[in-house]
Amino acid sequence: MPTLNLETKDKAQEVIKEYLENSASDVLAEKINDGVIIEKDGKRFINKKTLDGFMKYACAEARKQAEKGKNNACIEDSVVFGWAVHYFEENSIEGTLYNEDGTEYKPSAPKQSAPINPTLPKPQPKPQMSLFELMDERKKTAEPVKETSKDEPKQPDENINDEISEEEQQEILAELVAEEEQKPAGSPMYRQYTDIQRKYPDSIIAYRLGDFYEVFGENAAKIAEELDLTLTGRNCGLDERVPMVGFPYHVAETYFNKLTDCGYTVVVAESDKCVELLPKIQIEPEKHWVSDTVYVDNDGVMHEIEETPTCYESNSLCILQEFFSEELILR
Repeated sequence: MPTLNLETKDKAQEVIKEYLENSASDVLAEKINDGVIIEKDGKRFINKKTLDGFMKYACAEARKQAEKGKNNACIEDSVVFGWAVHYFEENSIEGTLYNEDGTEYKPSAPKQSAPINPTLPKPQPKPQMSLFELMDERKKTAEPVKETSKDEPKQPDENINDEISEEEQQEILAELVAEEEQKPAGSPMYRQYTDIQRKYPDSIIAYRLGDFYEVFGENAAKIAEELDLTLTGRNCGLDERVPMVGFPYHVAETYFNKLTDCGYTVVVAESDKCVELLPKIQIEPEKHWVSDTVYVDNDGVMHEIEETPTCYESNSLCILQEFFSEELILR
């Protein structure tokens, strides 16, 4: 059992620390004790988190629960413990930042520069032209303008681009769109997740990340309410955060059962393998036939099937017998 360097200030924090020490993996314990290297504003920092920071995070998550049309929120212990693992596991959540030399990072306030009121220079009078300059100016104005005949072809202006037809514009746009679609979108983890989702388009993909299973995108929003999970988001290398729900791996079986009970197919993705969990269906009871119209089920209950007498025209039956002699039995 790892020992965590977390300072506790009250009973609640002691309970959270005890839970983390009993359930955290070695990787998570190392994150908590040593912090995680992150980059911010072009610099490298050590991101360390405390139980005080987690309590603020948990209060914010509880407020989100209370905003779902309720006046208050009753949060189970397992949910709070799940928040704790997520808070210390997620690298994008900032705690206290330290410089690489161990000193605490304190961002400096931006310097305020005094407003500059530019003064425009006063217009200067044009310098007086010399006699020679005046003679050159008059000579230029006296030169006749060369006229081009109507039959003489006009020389194209080299600075004017040829006009592009609408078809050519559509082709260029299509090529740009194709090039953009070929570029890989998102982080390597998210690209792997979307690849699995394409293989199982109608399934819920539960992707193992550290001590959590996480579901992304539309499926996350769809199951958040049914499983009473907080819908958050994760930075997956895209312009916007991707919707996400998560639950700890040690209680994952409970959530998998809830999803299959609701009729979902769940694909559990872990390292390089995927396991498909099918939805639970009602199995029809086995029938033990006593006669052609009476059977007994697994619970010992007898069921009787009423037969409806049917009459057929004899000539039609003979024709059917001739064509379907092997498949049709007449009694």
